[in-house]
Amino acid sequence: MSGRPLLRLYTTLAEFELLHERHDRTRRTSKTVTVDRQALIHILMDHARMLEVLNKAGRVDVMEPDE
Repeated sequence: MSGRPLLRLYTTLAEFELLHERHDRTRRTSKTVTVDRQALIHILMDHARMLEVLNKAGRVDVMEPDE
Protein backbone atom coordinates (compact mmCIF):
# COMPACT_ATOMS: atom_id res chain seq x y z
CA MET A 1 0.00 0.00 0.00
CA SER A 2 1.55 3.25 -1.08
CA GLY A 3 0.23 6.71 -0.64
CA ARG A 4 0.64 9.66 1.60
CA PRO A 5 2.68 8.95 4.75
CA LEU A 6 0.89 9.24 8.09
CA LEU A 7 3.69 11.34 9.51
CA ARG A 8 6.53 13.43 8.16
CA LEU A 9 9.51 13.69 10.50
CA TYR A 10 11.62 16.79 11.08
CA THR A 11 14.53 14.81 12.56
CA THR A 12 17.01 13.62 9.96
CA LEU A 13 18.58 10.18 10.31
CA ALA A 14 21.94 11.90 10.85
CA GLU A 15 20.52 13.95 13.75
CA PHE A 16 18.91 10.84 15.21
CA GLU A 17 22.17 8.88 15.05
CA LEU A 18 24.15 11.76 16.57
CA LEU A 19 21.69 12.01 19.46
CA HIS A 20 22.10 8.29 20.12
CA GLU A 21 25.89 8.54 19.91
CA ARG A 22 25.87 11.44 22.37
CA HIS A 23 23.69 9.48 24.75
CA ASP A 24 25.96 6.44 24.49
CA ARG A 25 29.01 8.56 25.39
CA THR A 26 27.36 9.94 28.52
CA ARG A 27 28.07 8.41 31.91
CA ARG A 28 25.22 6.61 33.62
CA THR A 29 25.53 8.88 36.65
CA SER A 30 25.12 12.06 34.59
CA LYS A 31 21.91 14.01 35.06
CA THR A 32 22.36 16.12 31.91
CA VAL A 33 23.41 15.56 28.30
CA THR A 34 24.55 18.30 25.95
CA VAL A 35 23.02 17.93 22.49
CA ASP A 36 22.58 20.01 19.37
CA ARG A 37 19.74 22.47 19.96
CA GLN A 38 18.21 22.03 16.48
CA ALA A 39 18.23 18.23 16.81
CA LEU A 40 16.42 18.52 20.15
CA ILE A 41 13.83 20.87 18.65
CA HIS A 42 13.28 18.48 15.74
CA ILE A 43 12.80 15.44 17.95
CA LEU A 44 10.36 17.36 20.18
CA MET A 45 8.35 18.47 17.13
CA ASP A 46 8.34 14.86 15.85
CA HIS A 47 7.07 13.62 19.20
CA ALA A 48 4.29 16.22 19.26
CA ARG A 49 3.21 15.27 15.72
CA MET A 50 3.31 11.57 16.58
CA LEU A 51 1.08 12.14 19.60
CA GLU A 52 -1.34 14.18 17.50
CA VAL A 53 -1.64 11.45 14.84
CA LEU A 54 -1.99 8.64 17.38
CA ASN A 55 -4.51 10.67 19.40
CA LYS A 56 -6.68 11.20 16.31
CA ALA A 57 -6.54 7.45 15.67
CA GLY A 58 -7.40 6.71 19.30
CA ARG A 59 -4.21 4.68 19.63
CA VAL A 60 -2.32 6.43 22.42
CA ASP A 61 -2.33 6.33 26.18
CA VAL A 62 -0.05 9.02 27.63
CA MET A 63 1.39 8.20 31.04
CA GLU A 64 0.82 10.69 33.84
CA PRO A 65 3.84 11.70 35.94
CA ASP A 66 4.30 9.93 39.26
CA GLU A 67 3.09 11.99 42.17
